[in-house]
Amino acid sequence: MSHSHLVVQHLLKQMEGWRPRQKKRDLRPDWLTALIEEFAESFEPISDVARVGFECIPDGDVWVVHMYLGRTEIVGGPRDGHAQHMSFELNIQSLIGRFERLDEFSWSVFPDGAEDINDPRSYLTMGGHVMGHPVRFHFFATAPHQNGPGMKVYSDGRFEPA
Repeated sequence: MSHSHLVVQHLLKQMEGWRPRQKKRDLRPDWLTALIEEFAESFEPISDVARVGFECIPDGDVWVVHMYLGRTEIVGGPRDGHAQHMSFELNIQSLIGRFERLDEFSWSVFPDGAEDINDPRSYLTMGGHVMGHPVRFHFFATAPHQNGPGMKVYSDGRFEPA
């Protein structure tokens, strides 16, 4: 079951909250925003619903994009306030199909307790050219530790963006 409407809602909410905090204009090109929205559709939560989060970092002539599913916070009941990472599938074949040239394809794994890593989150890296533009995507297994929840689930079963 696809939850694409939640992806669009999340992207719009993220952009609304992001703009006022910026002193300068959004430098992200339209083609990259469209690509992020398309790639967000490749995340499929195993159960329930989730929101896709992302960060864009220009690095010379390459855009680096970090994508992940946000945590879900439980509201009400015995687990009130608990935030959990979401299980998901990522349609890698559809992602590969969007690259005109795939120069980099790797999986980085950091087991629990990896002391030599500041933020031990496993991720898949895909780098190359999409629509003639050099890009590198990192698809993370979990959201960054400093990020709050992406969704809230209530004891009556309702979900809403956080």
